[in-house]
Amino acid sequence: MMTRTTLAATALSLIFGLVALAGCAGGPEVKSIKTAPGTIQSPEHILVLAVSPREPNRNVMESALVVRLNKAGFEATEYGPAPSLSWKDPQKLKQQVQARLQADRADSVLTVSLVRKNKQVEHIPHHVVFNPITVSYGPLASATYMEAMSIPDTYKETTEYILRATLFQADSGASVWQMFSSTVNPESLEKAANEYARVVVRELSKSLDDSAP
Repeated sequence: MMTRTTLAATALSLIFGLVALAGCAGGPEVKSIKTAPGTIQSPEHILVLAVSPREPNRNVMESALVVRLNKAGFEATEYGPAPSLSWKDPQKLKQQVQARLQADRADSVLTVSLVRKNKQVEHIPHHVVFNPITVSYGPLASATYMEAMSIPDTYKETTEYILRATLFQADSGASVWQMFSSTVNPESLEKAANEYARVVVRELSKSLDDSAP
C-alpha cells in the first residue's frame, strides 16, 4: 500500500540533485513500482519536472520524458528552464510548482530525482591465462602448445544511479504512482535519459492499464 506523499516531502530530496549520468552501459533496471490503492485516473495533462538545480541536466531529462509521453498518447509539458526555482526552500518550491500547474492547466506532475549514487571499485589481481597456439609443420603435421600470458593487476569501476519517478495529482498533491530504477555506467546523459524515459513511460502505461476498471 502506497503512502500518500506530498510534493513538499519530495522537495526535501532536492539536495541530491540530478547529476550528469556521464560515463550507462546497461539500460535501466526496474527495482520496484508502487501504485495507490484503487483506480488510478489517467492524467489528462502531465507537467514533467526533473529535480535538479542543474539546468542542462534538467532539460535533457524532461525533454526525453515528454517525447516518450507524447508518443504514448499523453499530453505532457516540460517544466523547462527555471533558474529561479527555490531548490533549497521546499515550501516555496511547492508553491512555484503549484502555480505552474495552474498556469498550464495540468492535472498531474511527474517528478524525477536521484535517490542514491553508488560507486564500487573491484580489484582484479594479477593472473595468468593460457592460450592454445597451433604450429603447422606441413600439410600433414601440426603441433599445439599453450602460451602463457601474464595479466597485470587491474581495477574495474562501476557507478550505479538509483532514480525515482513519481506521479502526483495536482489537486491533492498525493502520489499515485512511483518507480525506482537502477542505471549502471551510463555512456552519456542523453542516451541514459532516453532509455530511462522509455522504461518510465512503459511502466506507467502498464500500471494505468492494470488499474483501469
